[in-house]
Amino acid sequence: MSESEVVYMQDAFTAHIEQLQLWRAQTPVLVAVSTGADSMALLDLLAHLPVALRPQINVVHVNHQLRAASVREAAFLTDYCARHGWPLYQTKWPMAEHPVHGTEAAARAFRYAYFAQVLQQQKISVLLTAHHADDQLETLLMRLVRGGDIQQLAAIATQRPFHQAKLVRPLLPFTRQQLRTYVAARKLTFFEDETNQDPRFTRNRLRQRVVPVLKQMQPLAAEHAADYVVQLQRLLRVNQRQMDQVLADCGDFLAIGYRGDLTQWQQLDTDVQYLALERLLTRLLVQQGITVKQRQKKELQQLLQHSRAQTTLNLAAGWQFVKSYQAFTIMPATTAVGQTSYTLAPGATCQVNGLQVSLQAGTATVSEADDSLEVWLASAELPLKIRHRQPGDRLSLRNGHQKINRILIDQKIPQQQRDRLWLITTQQNTVLWLLDVKKSQLFNPQQTDKIHYRLIIKK
Repeated sequence: MSESEVVYMQDAFTAHIEQLQLWRAQTPVLVAVSTGADSMALLDLLAHLPVALRPQINVVHVNHQLRAASVREAAFLTDYCARHGWPLYQTKWPMAEHPVHGTEAAARAFRYAYFAQVLQQQKISVLLTAHHADDQLETLLMRLVRGGDIQQLAAIATQRPFHQAKLVRPLLPFTRQQLRTYVAARKLTFFEDETNQDPRFTRNRLRQRVVPVLKQMQPLAAEHAADYVVQLQRLLRVNQRQMDQVLADCGDFLAIGYRGDLTQWQQLDTDVQYLALERLLTRLLVQQGITVKQRQKKELQQLLQHSRAQTTLNLAAGWQFVKSYQAFTIMPATTAVGQTSYTLAPGATCQVNGLQVSLQAGTATVSEADDSLEVWLASAELPLKIRHRQPGDRLSLRNGHQKINRILIDQKIPQQQRDRLWLITTQQNTVLWLLDVKKSQLFNPQQTDKIHYRLIIKK
């Protein structure tokens, strides 16, 4: 890459940032830097933005302690940021928290949790990552092969909400090769992560075996994939707005759930019914991390069109569809069973012995007066159960398990109180919280089949 090509790359990046209108000059941003070529290119491009567009750069780095080179990388970045006058926030992932399985997902969960912590502590509202067009192509291929809802093919969004801030990927229009060429021309130091070559990971196999073939057939494959994703995202946004209006015309969203008018619903075109139902399920369930199977969607579509006056269909994670004459509802079936046990679906709230217990999205805000516990749960573990203790109950701790009975003895809780205490468990009776006594200390990594939630208790 010649000097003129470097300038062209910087100009293209500048034009992209101008188009996005994400920040004003000197707006603080937090840049996630691994010291790989992509993130080092992002730092350099940000630093060369025109003064009128240049943000206040803050850098965040996580040493996962998975490779010997991590220490050298952290030391390099410390010196690099000091020379440029950029604040650097960094941490280590304690080796004691490394799981035996699912290391990649657990590392990502720890990394993004730290990003969120720094954003909150430093009052920064924009997080930047170095995802690029090739990452977009690989993600698109992975989701295409996996199957599922068409919305998943929207792949990596240029920006999305992240806790109380915004996560932005400003390099999506650029390919891995463009960034590598830029790094070489600018003589930027970077470090290779050898795990990116490990064929045990699906993404790496796609990168090594499938993407090169596609690029032989069409050198602009990554750029074309990025264009398709942008077009699809635009179509989905328009569809969402239109379907939101359809849902407003046909019924009302409740505090938790939806109540619809069946007469109005059945007057809709069949395709509109299908799209409206998809949007309704997305808003009520999918955005809460609850998977709705295609079979259940087809059943719902049939029940909404069927002439039967009354019917019920149990959905995932404790949610329920109820049809009664000319009305229908989709809402959590959160009921007390003889006041001795409760079920708790995502988004729902229970009143338990004077406590207001709710299961919310992991990004939910918690006030200082509330108590909370972060958990990562699969659909099969939902809805949660709130019940009294049973023989054999154990609480997961960082270094093993402890019987509930032993915890109560150690904390000298009187016998007459023990049977009145409440536990929150999964469907498989894994104890998450012994209310008013002790929480699970098990590190729950975010995995592809697990969703981040927050148990919140208001007293």
